[in-house]
Amino acid sequence: MNRTTFARVAAVVSLVNGIPGLIAPAAFASFYGVTIDSQGALAAQLLAGSYIGYGVINWMTRGCTDASLRRGIDAGNLVAWVSGAFIWIYAASTGMSDALGWFGAGLALVFTLGWAYFLVADRAVAPRVIRVAPR
Repeated sequence: MNRTTFARVAAVVSLVNGIPGLIAPAAFASFYGVTIDSQGALAAQLLAGSYIGYGVINWMTRGCTDASLRRGIDAGNLVAWVSGAFIWIYAASTGMSDALGWFGAGLALVFTLGWAYFLVADRAVAPRVIRVAPR
């Protein structure tokens, strides 16, 4: 899978998780076996807004060819998915979510590995500038 396709898939997954979480956070949380109060719903909506933002960034920059921009996007996504993976694993392993929590953890791990791969791959294709001394 190339980076363009991966960014497209990441954008769709982010939007599919972000939009319902923004519109109906309590109902979406119950899908994972989590019950939240009004304060939890507010926090979930803030998180959903972040997912939507990542989705838009990934969709709009999926065909980007600038190596330094791609590395920045890769690193930002990697940090977000790594932290999400830890939280999902914690929630699933402590019983805070139902069995779908492990699906969330697995999905986060897949995207963590994917963004880590592209961060390394994009670093390898960084432009090599040869500096020429002025005459």
